[in-house]
Amino acid sequence: MVASSDINEDSGIDIVDQIVRTWNVNEAWLYCIDFMGCQNGNFSFRVKYSIPTRMKPVPNATASVYFNIDTTQVDAVITYVLEAHRLIHDPNKTVFREKWLKDIITTKNIMMDDITF
Repeated sequence: MVASSDINEDSGIDIVDQIVRTWNVNEAWLYCIDFMGCQNGNFSFRVKYSIPTRMKPVPNATASVYFNIDTTQVDAVITYVLEAHRLIHDPNKTVFREKWLKDIITTKNIMMDDITF
């Protein structure tokens, strides 16, 4: 448990990073964590995943996981939601699956194939 009084932008990024590092995903997945803002004691962060390669260092699609740290209670409540999904996950109760990231990327790539520029 993390005390709500200990949460700020930097400590929030550290907490999210600690959680993400426990997820069992292939080392090819790289991520960055962005602070999205704080409203009414809710700190928001985005973890953006991609698999860059030598041939394609800028990927066609990324997959995002949105974290919320609610500091309105004595102990902070941490949850996350995957991009384009509604289900709210508790990192202490949900086992993260790499397949979720792959599904987001696959869906985006299929959609991009259908768009003509």
